[in-house]
Amino acid sequence: MRVEMFELNTKDNSCVDHSNRVINIDANANTTTTGVVIEAVTAALREAGNPSSTHHGGAIARGIVTDACDAVSSLVNGSSDETVTFTSGCTEANNTVLHAAVTMGATLVTTEVEHPSVLATARALSSQGVSVSVIGVDADGVIRLDDLETTLACVDRPVVLSIQSANSETGVMQPIAAIADLLEGRTGILFHSDAAQAFGKISVGVGRGAPDVVSISGHKLHAPMGIGAIITKMGEDRIGPLVHGGDQQRGRRAGTEPVALIAGLSAACSARASTFLVDVNRMRKLRDRLEQQLVERVPNARVNGAKAERLPNTSSVTFTGIDGMAMVAQLDAEGIMVSQGSACSSMRPTPSHVLLAMGMTEAEAFSTIRFAVSPLNTIEEIDTVVATIARLTRTMSMFE
Repeated sequence: MRVEMFELNTKDNSCVDHSNRVINIDANANTTTTGVVIEAVTAALREAGNPSSTHHGGAIARGIVTDACDAVSSLVNGSSDETVTFTSGCTEANNTVLHAAVTMGATLVTTEVEHPSVLATARALSSQGVSVSVIGVDADGVIRLDDLETTLACVDRPVVLSIQSANSETGVMQPIAAIADLLEGRTGILFHSDAAQAFGKISVGVGRGAPDVVSISGHKLHAPMGIGAIITKMGEDRIGPLVHGGDQQRGRRAGTEPVALIAGLSAACSARASTFLVDVNRMRKLRDRLEQQLVERVPNARVNGAKAERLPNTSSVTFTGIDGMAMVAQLDAEGIMVSQGSACSSMRPTPSHVLLAMGMTEAEAFSTIRFAVSPLNTIEEIDTVVATIARLTRTMSMFE
């Protein structure tokens, strides 16, 4: 077993690897926890206070949580520290918001390309009697506003509308602002967007011209796993708690707050807010270099959703005739981490529901790989990935 040796480098917010470096081009599944985040988590772990306690230790813990609310809201336009509720991740956040359909007596409207945490919740709610409508997408993975308007026109009750900001597999962004404009003036609609992949990569907001509520995940932004949040517009009161117990977080999510994880998310958000444009531009340049070289050097390589607006870091590439699962395994053996799709589904040997919804065949879906970079990646890593794939595709075939 190889042991990885790392040294924290707090000057450039990264980790210095003293062994054979693993290249992570799977940042939509998980990002490397940075030095500044590890320091924040470690410092919080040294504190003994509970945020609900009235003593000095409790005050320190509450301060960490309050500062984190400010840090998260700094990346969500229209929000404030009072509209942030911490959860165990985006899956819990999505479940919490979608369960508002029960209390509102609402129809749940969503899309075919949502994350499993939305689609599985929709199926569960449907089995409990909630009316659910699912909207299709075009060949680039984008919903048609006409289809949405037609669906809403057929609903004679309140609506919980859940449409992702950007897709985790393709990076394709949905027209969130246009959807918000379409809903302007309509009553009885709670507009939610799963912003797990968009958060910290593109502009995200709540309120006028934006969703009423968004959900986010920390580990897509170099924070630890196990921490996420629900962020609402000011005054939003239609979302009740999914977890019941004490009155923590203004009664919106019971249970003692995981202060150390919250501190990590806070540090990650503050770091991204201070370098947002630099990080976004870096990711876009790396992603574009990857795509350009793959298309040039690998026969029959095709970028999916290329005509749509996409996240700056994500690329879905179909390698016609190549066994994608075998390619992922071969790359892993050479120290390169990529995936075929959402990490929440990739352990199952089934074709991507996202790619099938875009009109791809099962064979095409199985020949597709998802690449996702972070600001920690380098040009040299991108070139290594491309060279390795070009070499492997010369000897691999789906039919071998």
